[in-house]
Amino acid sequence: MIICDNGHVVESPVWSTMRISSLNILIGCVVVFAFMPMAHAQKIPYDVAVRIIVGEGGNQDLKGMICIGEVLRHRASVKGFYGYQSNRIAKEPQSVWKQAARAWKQSAYTNYTKGADHFENIRQFGKPWWVMYCVKTYEYKDHVFYKEVPRIRNARRT
Repeated sequence: MIICDNGHVVESPVWSTMRISSLNILIGCVVVFAFMPMAHAQKIPYDVAVRIIVGEGGNQDLKGMICIGEVLRHRASVKGFYGYQSNRIAKEPQSVWKQAARAWKQSAYTNYTKGADHFENIRQFGKPWWVMYCVKTYEYKDHVFYKEVPRIRNARRT
């Protein structure tokens, strides 16, 4: 409805069909944000993700496994994960597999690692070469978590 300067009310078909209430906007935002973590998580198949968490952190508690799941989600690739290819994970008890599945689901809604896309057990394996391209974001028990920073081409370190 449009009110003209002379006081007449004019009904505009365009404006009458575009009535958007704040409730409609709220519902739309809830739907979009509710499915964002799931959309991101679908890049890695569920069974592969759980296998990676068992392979990389089968000796960790739930929070440690969640942190590994977060890194996997942030990286959105299995590249660089090698533990899941090990034959030893077939010997892990069912309780470890259930905890890893729970950790994968929960990692969609946590951010302990503050966006980390790499991690390493530096106490056992030492500091890896690639940390020079990362910033440390979090440390939990034996693992240190890192986020890769953009590299500047032809830049020299001083």
